[in-house]
Amino acid sequence: FFSNPCRCAEPMLFARASRSFARALSSTPRLTKIVATIGPASEQAEPLGRCLVAGINVMRVNFSHATVDEFHLRRTNLRAAAGGELVPIMLDTKGPEIRMGGLAVCKEGGRKAKITLTAGAEVLLTTDPRYDGEGDEKTIFVGYPLLASKVSPGFVVLLDDGLVSLRVKEVRPDGGVACEVLNTSPIGERKGVNLPGIVTDLPPLSDKDLEDIRFGIEHDIDMVAASFVRNAAGVDAIRAHIADCHAKHAPDPSAPPPLIISKVESTEALDRLGEIIEASDGLMVARGDLVLRRSAAGTAPEERALSSHACGREQGVEVPIAHVATWQKEMVAKCAEAGKPVVVATQMLDSMQSNPRPTRAEVADVTNAVLEQADAVMLSGESANGQYPAEAVAMQ
Repeated sequence: FFSNPCRCAEPMLFARASRSFARALSSTPRLTKIVATIGPASEQAEPLGRCLVAGINVMRVNFSHATVDEFHLRRTNLRAAAGGELVPIMLDTKGPEIRMGGLAVCKEGGRKAKITLTAGAEVLLTTDPRYDGEGDEKTIFVGYPLLASKVSPGFVVLLDDGLVSLRVKEVRPDGGVACEVLNTSPIGERKGVNLPGIVTDLPPLSDKDLEDIRFGIEHDIDMVAASFVRNAAGVDAIRAHIADCHAKHAPDPSAPPPLIISKVESTEALDRLGEIIEASDGLMVARGDLVLRRSAAGTAPEERALSSHACGREQGVEVPIAHVATWQKEMVAKCAEAGKPVVVATQMLDSMQSNPRPTRAEVADVTNAVLEQADAVMLSGESANGQYPAEAVAMQ
């Protein structure tokens, strides 16, 4: 699976390791495969069938959002639409990330309700669990008990993939972190929180990840996309958990266990890229959370963050946006050298969430990934939530 004969004469690891991949892809003439996230816009039988006809090679289920019932629906409809063909399923973990808590407004307006943070206003970040579910424009819960010990005045905290930037004004004795809002933006609940340049010391798998992987193995998933991998030790810990679950819960324990696709999403992971590739079965260039800077850079974290906060969602969250393409090229090349498959992901055809045709820049982005000899490209919101999921797959 994901084998690209233009790049390597030897079959890729995927073709050797999974019983279903080779058969599922044997009739596909493309050298670069398509991983498509299936979500509310594409999970029903008819749109999912159209996506399969358009060219899906792997179905991704994002467990940052998907429920057990949604997984069952998508898996059932996939198997029905695919007929006798076996389409591999990728379980993407939520990962050990830091997130905001719930917002009070969502209790009445539903989970999609938002508040607006206004430039110049002050907001308090608190780790007091009493505020989880009670967040508003003045106080937001952050699920990271070490927050106050990791930041200092002048540091910039990023919310929702960099959509909102906050500058730390004061770290209070009670553990609260008072911040100034740097740009006006609406924001929903339970969004990601990034601390650029900070080693957060989070475990490789959250409690939710442990349970999700066990559940996925019980239902015969083919691979795990491991979010926020930071080093080889983390990959080894994930592999040990997969092996244990596979032995105890897999429908066929004699079959190969799910493969590990490590998602590179932080500067720490970039610094340890070689060891991560060696420990993993494959790599994902997860461009959405790559942010602001490499940790070896010389300027202070707050200076690096301030230099690019105005770019908002269009920038990475850990590496300057101008460097993301360079890192993508290096990751693809290093995977080729190691004989490991690599998936390029995030905003490949993002405008197709609301438009039937991509921009020329998006077409060029996909083209460059193919020319770099990436083994696969991935659709996220385009196929999961967009208005044109099958068209996005066909265009990819």
